[in-house]
Amino acid sequence: MTKYKLRKLVIKPTLACTANCPTCAYRKDLHRKLSKEKTLSFEDWKRILAEAKDLGVERLDISGGEPTLYKHLPDLIRIGSGYGWFVNVNTNGSLINRAYAEKLLQAGLDNIHISLYSPIPAVHDNMRNHKGLWKKATGAVRIFAGLEKKYPKFSVSTQTLLCRENYKTFAELLELHYRLGSHDLALTYLEGDFEKKFLLNENEIMYFKEKVIPKARRLCHGLDGQIRDKAVQVIGGIFSEEVLSISEWAQGMYQPKNKGFSPCQRPKEFTIILANGDMHPCNIVEYTHEPVMGNLFEKSITEIWNGEIWNNFRKTLFDKCELCPINLYMWVPLREDVVSGRFQKLYEARIKNRKIEPFVKPLIPIYRVFNKRG
Repeated sequence: MTKYKLRKLVIKPTLACTANCPTCAYRKDLHRKLSKEKTLSFEDWKRILAEAKDLGVERLDISGGEPTLYKHLPDLIRIGSGYGWFVNVNTNGSLINRAYAEKLLQAGLDNIHISLYSPIPAVHDNMRNHKGLWKKATGAVRIFAGLEKKYPKFSVSTQTLLCRENYKTFAELLELHYRLGSHDLALTYLEGDFEKKFLLNENEIMYFKEKVIPKARRLCHGLDGQIRDKAVQVIGGIFSEEVLSISEWAQGMYQPKNKGFSPCQRPKEFTIILANGDMHPCNIVEYTHEPVMGNLFEKSITEIWNGEIWNNFRKTLFDKCELCPINLYMWVPLREDVVSGRFQKLYEARIKNRKIEPFVKPLIPIYRVFNKRG
């Protein structure tokens, strides 16, 4: 039996959140149901992380829900850092102040991803269903950016998604992320919108390509050094028709079977562990709610990772894979000093597996930038 190396571990020690995003409806529905179940204790997490180390983990992402609601967050960071992992936290920034930020950095945090969806406060707050969150999120980016000199191994990143509510102001949003001090912007397509409430339609995608992308690329020309060209290339590839048709983008069909893409490799190196102990093989399962590979109250992480259910899933995957955009996520570099090539082989392999070399091959140098993002 093939033994797969678990390279990236995502844990969600709390499913509670300070926001109530409409775009997370299916995930929130799952989290609400699971919140009534028994949850893993901090002692459980310590045991799980120790076992994960033996499975080959290189990167730990702590997410949620809102992970800053979890009182042992600094302790989890400290454990991961002590194992030599790259440790990242995904947050909406709602609970960040300078003292707490320093506490996370002193624990060994390498990177933080702060979500910011619009340059317009009211739009961001509506997308989060949380009044005043724009001010908190932008303030959190500034706090962490201001601490980078004191903690030289650390860098702050930002994240946004593209949807009907924010696509027209993407260029201004990109500029805001830069001005706040972000090193790079993780740009994600909308996932889990099975009813297509927030996906851009074909006309909106064409507007974005014809009006918004040129404006965003012009803004990128103001960046420094080689980052400038890389950022321009990434922006130019958003909603690329060399990857998918406009109709497929509008339908949220990110990995259509008729395109001949190779099977996703993510379940061979990645897992998400929820607070109730469920292990998910990929991101889309949080929206579909199944298939779950096993529960850590019943079996060990090693048993589940190497078990028959997971090995069968790696071979067959499932029908909702077509709706998952994870392999099309993009990173826009905003500052020069994040350049490195540690994850070059990972991204070259991903590009090769998806059989989209004509479009993505020129972007390999861009992917090399993100040694710490995975």
